[in-house]
Amino acid sequence: MQNEPPVVLGHVGLTVSDLGASIAFYCDVVGFALEGRYEVAGEWFDTLTHNQGADIEVAMLRLGTFVLQLVAYRDGGGTGLDLAHHRAGSPHLSFTVADLDARHAALVAAGAQNPTPVVDVMGSAAIRSFYVDDPDGVPVEFLEMPT
Repeated sequence: MQNEPPVVLGHVGLTVSDLGASIAFYCDVVGFALEGRYEVAGEWFDTLTHNQGADIEVAMLRLGTFVLQLVAYRDGGGTGLDLAHHRAGSPHLSFTVADLDARHAALVAAGAQNPTPVVDVMGSAAIRSFYVDDPDGVPVEFLEMPT
C-alpha cells in the first residue's frame, strides 16, 4: 500500500425507503442537483453486494465536488435501521452553510424536517449548528464556521 496512489472519496451511498422523497429532500433542503437516475439488477450486482435477487433504483446527486448516491431497493431489500446519534453504525451528514440563521428560519417557516435549535458548538459562538432528519431519519447537520 505504501507505493499505491492516494485514495480519494468517490461517493457516499445511502439506502433509502422512498427515492422520490429523498431526492426532493437532498435537492430542495440541502441544495444537491440530480445528475442521473437509473435501475440496477443482475448477477453482477448480486455477486458484488452478496445480495441475491436485488433490484434497485439509484439516483446520483452532486453538491460541488461531493457525490451522494441514493439507493432504493424494489426487491431484495432488508429492514430499516434504528438510526440515532448514539447507535453504532448510524451515519450523519454535515453541510457547511454561509448563513445558518437564514437556513434555520427557512426550514422552521416551511414547517418540515423538525429542525433542532441552533447551538454554539462546544460553547464557541464562532461555530454554530443545527440538525434535521432526512426522510429515513438520517441526521443531517447544517454548520456555520468562522469566515
